[in-house]
Amino acid sequence: MFLNILRTHLEKKEIKIPTDTLSQIEKALSYVTDQTIIASSQIIEKASVRPRLRIMAEVHSEGNPHNSFYPEVSERSLNFIVGAPAYKKEVAEALSQKIPEIEEFTIWHKRNGEHVVFQFRF
Repeated sequence: MFLNILRTHLEKKEIKIPTDTLSQIEKALSYVTDQTIIASSQIIEKASVRPRLRIMAEVHSEGNPHNSFYPEVSERSLNFIVGAPAYKKEVAEALSQKIPEIEEFTIWHKRNGEHVVFQFRF
């Protein structure tokens, strides 16, 4: 996220940074992962305020399986959705043996590709 912000600023201000420098920045920013540190108030010497960074997220509507993008996913259902590369036939067999009412089908997510849905309808 911080890298996206930097790239947008560089583009807007037409600043060129060598690719290897950007790679080093990307590697350094990859270590900034602890939400408790990111969100904590920062003490800045001789400052009268303690700034705090808050990050908000917006979910794309197609990320919600109970949405018009996925008419196959029924309302009033419990769904276990797994990316197709992680799909294991053994999991499907075990689920169908334990809960015979579970339906299995696939959906296509425009950002993340094929997913297998295990659905139990109420």
